[in-house]
Amino acid sequence: MSDIDGGFRRQLPSMIGMASMFLVTIFLAIFIRPWYDKAGLQAFGAEGASQLRFIALELVMIFIFTAAILALARYKKEWVIKYGIMGILFIALMYASVPLAHQIMVDDTVTPFEYESTDFIEAEYLAEIGMNQYIDSIRTNENGIINNTIRLNQLGMAEPIWTSVIPHGNESYELAKLVVATGPETITINNGALIQTLSLSDGTLLSTYECFEYDNDGNIFPRVQFGCILAVETSDSVYIIDGGEKLHRFATFEEVPNVMTFQAAWQLPSEMKVIDDLIEAELLDDTHLLIVSKEMAGVVELEKSVNVPPQVGSTAPPATVLINATSSANFSAVDVGYSNVADKKMSEASTDDQLIVLGTEGGDIIAWNYQPAEEILVVDEGKVSINNFADQIRDVRLTDIDASGYTELLVTTEDEARLLYGSSMVQRLIIDVPEGENVAVAFGDTPKDTVDDTTHLHTVVIGDNYSMTAGVIESSMFLSGGIVFEDIPTLIGLLVSIILMILLYVHSEWYVVNTVGILVGSGVIVMLGVSFVPTLIMVFMVAAAIYDAWAVYKSKHMLDLADTMINLNLPILLVAPQDSDYSFRAERTPLGDEEPSSDGPDSVSIQSSSQPRERVIKKSNDAMLMGLGDVIFPGMLVLSTLQYIGGDDGLIMAMATLFGSLVGYSVLMWYVGQGKAQAGLPLLNGGAILGYILGGFMTIGMAMFQFNISL
Repeated sequence: MSDIDGGFRRQLPSMIGMASMFLVTIFLAIFIRPWYDKAGLQAFGAEGASQLRFIALELVMIFIFTAAILALARYKKEWVIKYGIMGILFIALMYASVPLAHQIMVDDTVTPFEYESTDFIEAEYLAEIGMNQYIDSIRTNENGIINNTIRLNQLGMAEPIWTSVIPHGNESYELAKLVVATGPETITINNGALIQTLSLSDGTLLSTYECFEYDNDGNIFPRVQFGCILAVETSDSVYIIDGGEKLHRFATFEEVPNVMTFQAAWQLPSEMKVIDDLIEAELLDDTHLLIVSKEMAGVVELEKSVNVPPQVGSTAPPATVLINATSSANFSAVDVGYSNVADKKMSEASTDDQLIVLGTEGGDIIAWNYQPAEEILVVDEGKVSINNFADQIRDVRLTDIDASGYTELLVTTEDEARLLYGSSMVQRLIIDVPEGENVAVAFGDTPKDTVDDTTHLHTVVIGDNYSMTAGVIESSMFLSGGIVFEDIPTLIGLLVSIILMILLYVHSEWYVVNTVGILVGSGVIVMLGVSFVPTLIMVFMVAAAIYDAWAVYKSKHMLDLADTMINLNLPILLVAPQDSDYSFRAERTPLGDEEPSSDGPDSVSIQSSSQPRERVIKKSNDAMLMGLGDVIFPGMLVLSTLQYIGGDDGLIMAMATLFGSLVGYSVLMWYVGQGKAQAGLPLLNGGAILGYILGGFMTIGMAMFQFNISL
């Protein structure tokens, strides 16, 4: 036992040194991540980040690479291996050196946004219209006559586009809220007594229908049992949803205005509540109504007649509901507009290029393409759907900030608005937003904006009345988007990579090997970490750990691979000497001839002077070797967590993942210190995954696994 303890103490400096390089590599990857994030450099695009087939592709490429190296070594083609690996290392170095130079040398700070004005409006905010318009209402009671002044407003304009005065009904409904359903050309307003439809073009009152009817004796009766809660008018019908989630169709007649006749009724899902829980209702076309309540969102088919008998226990057959999406976190926002990922200008788009975007109180973004001309009316849009985008989403808006004709997605989280630009959805703008449970955020131009070539951000905080804050958006406030190459940082990164490759070729001492290893490792970590969501990274890690154990303990071909790399002066690893006069260049231990205590590129080994050497070392100076795979895999999970969880929760989970990998490293060192052979990835990856799971339970719960994984 004393010999083991003494050996462990002698190896302790190497263990601490290796742990330090482990941390430096991962923190360096974290440091250069913003460059990759701003450039949108996911290896397989934003959509590919949650697709399992690309992880399978990565594993296949690892197998092919390993097999190719071993085959070339067997057929004495060392020069092909040497110069091929040199080229790969040079490219990998560039993935770290160029971003690192930019992060150090380029000042990419942005001008902070400031609100210039705040206005308080004594009116009821009703609904958004398009990208930069909204409807509000002012209620008046003059001598018992109650009216609503409906106004269509343009953001940035002092005067409304049009004003329309409509009756509110008798005094018993004075406090009743107005519930609206917008449409392509009209808006239907209902207060429980009157259903009124206005033209969006000029505010003309097109029709008025009563929610009550009278018998021959003058007695009043409700048209629907549980009251008119939500109503929408189509070309030949009025559809009313009552408090029991029942949809009623009343036929209307052009020759008899303001008269409607009951036709049929359908039962909506119980989760589609419209009393108090309604987020928004929008008539997509004459036969489809989008209803978003807190618990459920769906496109309801507006049928004309009942074709199936009612279900048992129900007086109405079930309504046809497309999408039929539910959220345990509650829906909080919705917008419908031209798709921001269609790569098509609005002027060239058709009705099939519409997008329905929803946000939840849990921070998810969910999107569907609405394509009425296709056989399948509604399909998921994975490019826009993002799980755990933020802690909370208060508003979503499809907009066109630069008048390019292409739409962008503006998402308002718990404390800021983020502009996701173009089809790549690169984050280009981040602005603080005032507090408030219900907000609407959009861009709008004032007359001065048109002259100055600027635009305004308008934030509406909605309550009984509403307030509007506004400020100028300038080009200096935008984050850099796409790949940014500044001349001097790019040149410096290129020179550093060239110099390191020359040194690795002519003077592959341990400090050169470590410098190359740390840079290559950090570049690969961030490149793959931002390319896959954490769930897929963990699948990758489990598969790699199983392969690592098999390659070390069973087939032992990983040891042959390590021998080949080291003998060609191409060590893809980190070296932690036990003594300051250690020389890696003089070290030539064929790992395959030893008892398996490492797996070369993917594990840890302690080289002992008592083991056979290819040539004599000047002194009995040993070192610890760790393959870059042992750093890269845990590091990928750390980076992926920061990328796809984000915020404070993401930071906590990332640090828990890193701590878990260090615990796995400590267990690995304990085995190595006792002279027991161990493959590195099972313990390191296992510790990192456990750390991620524990961190997830402390923060976001089971949402840590929910990333819309697909094949």
